[in-house]
Amino acid sequence: MNRLTAQGDLLTGARQTMLSWVKVIEAFDDLPDDYKATVQDLLADEQKFPYTILAPPINGSRFPLAEKLVFWISETLYILERNGKQIKTVRHPKPLIGYLEMGGILLYSWFTVSGVTTEGGIAASTVVYNTATHRHIQPFINEIRSLPAEDVGAQDAPPEFQYLEPLSYKFFNFACNSLRGDEKIIHSVWQPEISRNIFPVFRRTFKRLIAPAHLAILTDKEIIFIEDDLRSVDTRGKRYGGIWRYICLDSILAVTSIDCSNGDLKLSFHIRPDTTFERILGGAARPQA
Repeated sequence: MNRLTAQGDLLTGARQTMLSWVKVIEAFDDLPDDYKATVQDLLADEQKFPYTILAPPINGSRFPLAEKLVFWISETLYILERNGKQIKTVRHPKPLIGYLEMGGILLYSWFTVSGVTTEGGIAASTVVYNTATHRHIQPFINEIRSLPAEDVGAQDAPPEFQYLEPLSYKFFNFACNSLRGDEKIIHSVWQPEISRNIFPVFRRTFKRLIAPAHLAILTDKEIIFIEDDLRSVDTRGKRYGGIWRYICLDSILAVTSIDCSNGDLKLSFHIRPDTTFERILGGAARPQA
């Protein structure tokens, strides 16, 4: 449906969509005026304007609506958030990032970095963007995960993931596209969605979701968690999109396990500085002694 801008101009549906696209800022003079004083102070003696993107707010986001300006300076990720004319700056030094999360459902995507900031605080910063402009986000993902700057092109599917193809072609593709550079696969565990019958009503049995479908991949550099996003529509047992979490092995403080009374195994991954991710494995996916 078309709508009017504050100036009374008619916005078509296509134009509304374009307003949600990430924009690459090529030079300091191209910055919106509200950012210029802050960015000028942050750039200090930098000789070259860094790769910078402007991510407008997206309606329907699970995160608070706010415009974000994102760039790198000297191994630090800067995320500036504008609310009115106020600019909030969060600085994430790369060595202190605990994990990277990425997610996407159709045209709605986001990435989150969590860790210790330059000021010594703990923060998780999220940038929401239109999936159609992911190519402008990829350089930041490359930097955080230390990926090659250049696209190496299509690669053959690793033989370690061949077992996934008949089980879930979606997760098979997700797994193949999640590896970086020359990292080596050590092990992976696939867990289909777990749900349990809870009670029958009028001859119909209702189920309670225990855990979404998920995949854990251990490499020589990181652990990768991939899972269904439960906010996506379940269509005939299938969901669109997913959530990826990339955790450098150096960020893992401990891994604990609990045997559940129903035979499941609950794994808890404790990530610096203060995050815990839990994974539930059903009987078939449990590692054997």
